[in-house]
Amino acid sequence: MRRKREEHAVSGALCQVIGCGPAALGLALAADRRAELPRLLAEGTAFLDRSPTPAALGGLRFPFLIDANSVGRDFFAGVRADGAFAAALHGRAGRQLRERHDRGVPLRLVGAFMNDLSRAVEDVLPDGFTYGADVRGVRRNRDGSWTSVDGAGSALVTSESVVLATGGYEDTARVCRRYGVPPGRLIGSAQLLSGRLDEAARVIGSGGRIAVLGGSHSGFAAAQLLLDRFGDGIPAGGLVLVHRSISLSYADLSETESVPAALVGRLETCPESGVINRFHGLRSGPRELCLRALQGREPRLTLRESGSAGARTALAEAGLVVHALGYRTREVPLFDQWGQRIPTGDGTVAVDDRCRVLDADRTPVPGVFGLGLGYARSDSWGRRRVGINTFHGEDAERIVSQVLATAMV
Repeated sequence: MRRKREEHAVSGALCQVIGCGPAALGLALAADRRAELPRLLAEGTAFLDRSPTPAALGGLRFPFLIDANSVGRDFFAGVRADGAFAAALHGRAGRQLRERHDRGVPLRLVGAFMNDLSRAVEDVLPDGFTYGADVRGVRRNRDGSWTSVDGAGSALVTSESVVLATGGYEDTARVCRRYGVPPGRLIGSAQLLSGRLDEAARVIGSGGRIAVLGGSHSGFAAAQLLLDRFGDGIPAGGLVLVHRSISLSYADLSETESVPAALVGRLETCPESGVINRFHGLRSGPRELCLRALQGREPRLTLRESGSAGARTALAEAGLVVHALGYRTREVPLFDQWGQRIPTGDGTVAVDDRCRVLDADRTPVPGVFGLGLGYARSDSWGRRRVGINTFHGEDAERIVSQVLATAMV
């Protein structure tokens, strides 16, 4: 059963999950892999999302015009082949992902699979997802439980634990202030990659230049999309990418031999996968574009280091600036039992190695966990571990084990 909105507050639940995006699905997947899904459901688990309808929520899952920087298997690896959600693997999107298990895949295909998976998860839940739940805060009660509240202060769900899976957002206003870019000349990379290309077309058509601010996967993916869509309409030097640093991903050390020594830089080998620069290095198309630009084989794209005279000039003269500097946490305020806000950082909420949300003093907030883009764990080098296979895999498993442990107390 799918509901638009709770008519009355739910109390006595074991866990409430705020946000029903791709990462949140990992909790059900992990419980299914551990053969603990029936118990998780029996103890009471509520999923809440502010989207008004399933269709509105589905439209937010990877609506991008680019390929993923991961292979197909990374997006279905968390689904137990003989489990409660196996039907999603046999749908059209699931079949296509499995056929391309060792190759790159379009993000819109990933979005279609996530929507199929979401429906499978929702159908298993006794009450489905709660839509239209605009959670404006979560307050701790005297007994240690947590209650989510809406904008009017009305209680939505009370539970022993909370999982925040609200994702992230691009803080374009902050970047405009920092770099002196007028708000009307800046667009978020997510908007551009979703197909909002009208302003880019206007700038290119009038002979203007576009600057991309950020040297991560999204920055080079945005540059690649512009080059593909507008082709020779972009003159030599018509596209400038401003970066703080650039890192490439490598399957192993032998791959570094064909890369300019100045670009190899620091090599961080993931102990789990053996991949070098796993969570921040450029892969697939963006990696190839970066190398072409560095080797002078893509004259339309110029790379400029942030803070340099060339970067400042590019940002000042660009008719359009694309923000690709990453995401900040779409934060849900937490309040203690006395109604005082619990500080959880400035822009990005940190979690520890067990996915527990940390306060400003780096102390875990009891019973509150974070999962997904806005709450990614960091590896030993301080790199945020962002990836569906991570969110659906070990991150979700760590949270499920702790949530179920509270039911035994």
